[in-house]
Amino acid sequence: MLAPIPARILRTTAEVDVCTGVDLYQNQTYAHYTVQHVHMQPTTEIRKNKTNTDQQLRSVLFVDARRSTPHLDWPALLESAHEAGGDMRVTVRGQTYTVMTVDALREADDDLHHYEVGCV
Repeated sequence: MLAPIPARILRTTAEVDVCTGVDLYQNQTYAHYTVQHVHMQPTTEIRKNKTNTDQQLRSVLFVDARRSTPHLDWPALLESAHEAGGDMRVTVRGQTYTVMTVDALREADDDLHHYEVGCV
């Protein structure tokens, strides 16, 4: 069993906005969540986006399965945002990022350990 991400690094709060559709004037509408006890780390990792194009990540948001609250289904939120024709955004320490990927990392017994949210 993997140890949880140490509480001492999970000191950040993230504001999450997920596109839910468009209003009468064709403006995107968003559901808003505040997620506490996360960790944002800069990166220069390159990932393939959904159109199979290389894109360089700016940061990775670590969301612990036990200590980060509330417990959200990050892959489902990203998928629903794309189905609604929009995106998912994360704001941490005044910087706003667009979520590109969500990876669920699991323990040996298939329990969720944490999410790694790739941001551009």
